Amino acid sequence: MNRIRITSKGIEKTLRKFNYLQAVSEYIWNGFDARATVVDIQLQRNPLGGIGQITIADNGYGIARDALESKFTPFYESEKQLDPGKRVRVTSAMHGKNGIGRLTFHRFASDAWWRTTYKDEDGACCKTYTIHVRSDRMDSYEATEAVPANDVQGTGTTVTFHNIIKDFVYEELTAYLCREFGWFLELNKDKGFELKVDGSPLDYSSLIREKEYREFVHKPTQTVFHLKYIQWNDRINHEHSKIYFIDSLQIEKHKQPTTFNNKSDSFYHSIYVQSPLFDHFDFDTEPDNEQLEFGFGATKRGEEYLFLIDEVNALIKQKRKPYLKAYSDVVIQDFAEADAFPPFLDIPEDRLKKEELEGVIREMYQAAPKVFIDLNREQKKMVVHLIHMALGSNDRERLLNAL
Repeated sequence: MNRIRITSKGIEKTLRKFNYLQAVSEYIWNGFDARATVVDIQLQRNPLGGIGQITIADNGYGIARDALESKFTPFYESEKQLDPGKRVRVTSAMHGKNGIGRLTFHRFASDAWWRTTYKDEDGACCKTYTIHVRSDRMDSYEATEAVPANDVQGTGTTVTFHNIIKDFVYEELTAYLCREFGWFLELNKDKGFELKVDGSPLDYSSLIREKEYREFVHKPTQTVFHLKYIQWNDRINHEHSKIYFIDSLQIEKHKQPTTFNNKSDSFYHSIYVQSPLFDHFDFDTEPDNEQLEFGFGATKRGEEYLFLIDEVNALIKQKRKPYLKAYSDVVIQDFAEADAFPPFLDIPEDRLKKEELEGVIREMYQAAPKVFIDLNREQKKMVVHLIHMALGSNDRERLLNAL
């Protein structure tokens, strides 16, 4: 019996931060963190039609027996490490870390069994063993000794959760997995990454509003950039809108928010850029850093990089404009359902006033979407009435500009 360095405070924080969907996702991330290319989640039903057992299998490198203690016993209690929405990384590798994701199963199951297979130190053969943790004894785990694995068995880890205590809604789970992993699967699509649910690849196509491929060439240096643009129909879980920089070997080297990230307008997007420029690139030095740079590799000060960012920003701006114009219909409908518009008579004069008011709201929304987001019913009425009053004022241009 081995002890896990965890306290009641750590358990309490974990219970508060993770729901069952986030908990399941942590085990999937653990597989991808272990360099798996395929992760398969199996939902096994019980005689009553509910989910009685869940299995998540990956083809990663497994957990070496002599590294088990360092993998399972640490459990950090900092707010940032335990909050699934606050962990920030400059690349998408190593999403989960140490014991955080391995103990979240108690949000939906009574116990967890791991069977992991790994290559020994010289890589000559594979070994396998099991690990067991119970939800009522979260401060300890049991592990068998490693034994030689079947020669045809590759490396990887399979974790099985028994006595499911949470009602899993299949549609809810798959929708969450699409928002959680869709961007990541697109990032690694050329490397054959897959997330399967009951043996079938996760279909996140309904989450994609638009996908477009482009090629940019920086003519002075003949640097080629292959770009994939995706607009999402829904918010991506904790990832937001980012640019992913990929080198010649399809390895992600860096990621950063786009300049149109988090504009409060539901314009969710991802940009994937592949180029040999990123094979040896200094992503740490910012363009305004006045320190001298030593060593090899391009930097964010380079004309190729600045050219790329200009092209990316122009593309996003081009895509965002018609989206905001179309989404302004949603804003008008939302205001109408909140009875935010003043009463208009069914006469030509009032119809013109209403059309003008709606037109100005549309224009203002396209110019500053954040003004119209997250308003309660009374605030919606106040904003609409202020605009309506401004339209009827002798000083309407100044008032509208101020609004």
